[in-house]
Amino acid sequence: MELRYIIFFAVISTILFSLQWLVYRTFNNFLKSNSLSRKTRFYLAAFPFLFFNIPLLLNFIFRGFISGLESFWQYLITYPFYIFQAAIVFIGLYLLVGKILKSPFTLFGWMFSKIKLTKDWLGKIRNDKAIVKFDNSRRKFITGASAIVSSYAFVGAGFGVLNKNDYKIEYVDIPVKNLSDEFVRTKFTFISDIHSGPYMDESLMNDYVEILNNLNSDYLFISGDLTNSMIEEAHPFSNAFKRLETNKGIYATLGNHDYFSDAEEVSKIISNETPIKIMRNESELLDINGDKLCLLGIDDTRDSGGSYNQAIIDYLDKAIIDAREKVGKAGLDYNKITKVLIYHKPYLFKDISEKNIDLTLSGHTHGGQVVLAKFGNLNISLAATVSEYISGLYRHGGNSLYVSRGLAPVGLPIRLNCPPEITVMRLVKQ
Repeated sequence: MELRYIIFFAVISTILFSLQWLVYRTFNNFLKSNSLSRKTRFYLAAFPFLFFNIPLLLNFIFRGFISGLESFWQYLITYPFYIFQAAIVFIGLYLLVGKILKSPFTLFGWMFSKIKLTKDWLGKIRNDKAIVKFDNSRRKFITGASAIVSSYAFVGAGFGVLNKNDYKIEYVDIPVKNLSDEFVRTKFTFISDIHSGPYMDESLMNDYVEILNNLNSDYLFISGDLTNSMIEEAHPFSNAFKRLETNKGIYATLGNHDYFSDAEEVSKIISNETPIKIMRNESELLDINGDKLCLLGIDDTRDSGGSYNQAIIDYLDKAIIDAREKVGKAGLDYNKITKVLIYHKPYLFKDISEKNIDLTLSGHTHGGQVVLAKFGNLNISLAATVSEYISGLYRHGGNSLYVSRGLAPVGLPIRLNCPPEITVMRLVKQ
């Protein structure tokens, strides 16, 4: 068993078990306050946590145990397991935020309790009838709010797990500069974040390939995370995507998850066994009836954060040098040809835009994956704490960025208000 897999599992398990412990302790204390017996508390609180963590331990010992179950056991074990784990994460985060907000008051209360003068004063306040009445009302409100949040968490997790593969085809028009007439009539399809692995098996990828083939696209672009975390995941990917067809070509780049194992080997397997050309800091001139479009594709790095990364800019500069050379050999003006970049993360859009890239195609964010609410480009999700670029079309300095919600989930197999996306693009003149 690889060391990096053990480390990855240990980190995820620590976070998960910490949130579980917080939820368990809170629920157990609530049951204690209602004078329930120890045996009753065990069956209501402890037993569910013990029961639903058995598949997690089995999945660690027998890698892929959960996702490898047959359909009957999927409904009996896998889906309830995922729903429980997802709901507990939501509830745990809710409780954690509450404790963080409450911590300054708890600290001051503890400090005042150590000083006799303030301790006596606090005691009088706490025993005041009005304060006692208010405190009882506050506790009832918090209990009711927690019950509502918990119900929403389980219902939302249920919908999110059961509907995680209900994809949506988005048809979008994207304005770009210097676009030739032939490419206005060209059909581009864009996908991202396939994550061949636990939540995206070969059968599901076969289904997506059939859907993509039926679109009859001229070009198909894929912006990374072809695999989830292991080299072996490149093989089921290749088995499915070797049947992928377009009229003109299929181009992809690697994402940060492709670097979790061996990006070189992943790239080699997919390049040799599928019609996909993986672009690694290079460019290619697309030609339709003599009209040209410059396509660039760059590598990613292993990290997943949204901070500035000079390595990515260096990769882009290398691809631009290659593009200038190819455009020049074709007797064209680099500054007057439409340039499209495939790159996994959307975070450096403004830096990329400054280099006169007309359109950048990215993924990585999974559209937020669990989106509590969305108003236009305002996306209320964990992904929104990292970057403003979550899903859809963005503009800066006359250039465009399109961020796909991707096909697969990551972390937990759940999507809420954020269906998997296949994007059919039409480039229009700006």
